[in-house]
Amino acid sequence: MKLKTLLALGLPAAALCTLTGELYRHIFCREGSPLLSPLMNGKSHKPDYYAHRDGDAARLRTLPHERFALRSGRGALLRGFYFPGGGEGKRIAFLVHGYRSEHAETAGMYYDYYRSRGFDLFCCDHEAHGESEGRFIGFAAFEDGDCLRWIDFLRRHFGEDVQILLHGFSMGACTVLKMADRCPENVKAIVEDSGFRDAPDQLRGMLGPFYPPLRLLHRLIAGVDLRQGDARPALRTAQIPILFVHGRDDPMVPFRNAPALYESYAGEKDFLFVDGAKHVESMHVSPEAYEKKLDGLIRRYFA
Repeated sequence: MKLKTLLALGLPAAALCTLTGELYRHIFCREGSPLLSPLMNGKSHKPDYYAHRDGDAARLRTLPHERFALRSGRGALLRGFYFPGGGEGKRIAFLVHGYRSEHAETAGMYYDYYRSRGFDLFCCDHEAHGESEGRFIGFAAFEDGDCLRWIDFLRRHFGEDVQILLHGFSMGACTVLKMADRCPENVKAIVEDSGFRDAPDQLRGMLGPFYPPLRLLHRLIAGVDLRQGDARPALRTAQIPILFVHGRDDPMVPFRNAPALYESYAGEKDFLFVDGAKHVESMHVSPEAYEKKLDGLIRRYFA
C-alpha cells in the first residue's frame, strides 16, 4: 500500500499521529510495525531471484566459518563471520549488507566467485540486523564507523599485510562509499552495488511529506542524524579505486543515483549498469559481465 493512498483517505489528526508512529517503527526499528509492515513489505523480485539468493544463503550458513564480535560505536554487540576461501587470511572480500538484510543473505551469492579468485570472505551484521544487537537502523548514518572498526579488527587478527576489497550493497553501498576517504591502505578497492547518494534524498522519495517528522523522531528517539548518511563528502576527497554497479530497472534505489555518483567521483573508477536488473540483481541477471568487471579490479589492484 502506497503512502499517497493513505493520505488520500483524509485521515483525522489522531489517526495521522498513529500512522506517523507506525511508519517510524516500520522504517527505522528492527521490529517493524505490526500494522504497516505486513501491508508494505511486498516482494519486488521474481521467484527465480529469491530462489538463487536464499539457496546460496542457506548453503553459506552450513560452511565452516569463524564467528567474531565487537562493540559498535553506539555500544551494541556486533557479530562478524569469516569464511576461509583461497586467501589464507591475506586477501579478504568484506561484503557489507543493506537495509533489513543480513550477512548470509547478501554474501551467499558471491562466495563461489571470491573463493575461486583467491579470496576469503568476511561479512558482518549491522546494528539492529541479523545476529547483532540494537533496535535502530541508521540508513548509513553510523554503520560506516562500525565497518571501519571491523577493518581494524581484521588488520589486528590477520596482520597488517592483509589486503581487503570492500563490497557493499544498497544501504551497505552508501556505507562503503562513506568510508572511501578514511580507509587504511589495506583496502585496495571498493565495489558499490545499488547505493544511494544520501539518506535524506532516498527517504524523501520513500516517505514524501512524512519524511520531516520522521527525521526529527529519529534524531530525538535514536540519536541518529540522517544527514550523516551521505556519501558525497567522502567522494570529494577519496582516491581509492571504485566500481559503481546498478540495475537500470531498480524500483527501490532509483537508477539516477548511479550516474550521479559515478560522475561526481574524480578518482580511479569503472561502472557496470545492467539493463533489466532490479535492486541488487546485477549479479543474478548478468553474472558474466559482473565477474569480468570484478576480475579487472582484482587484476589491477591486488597482489
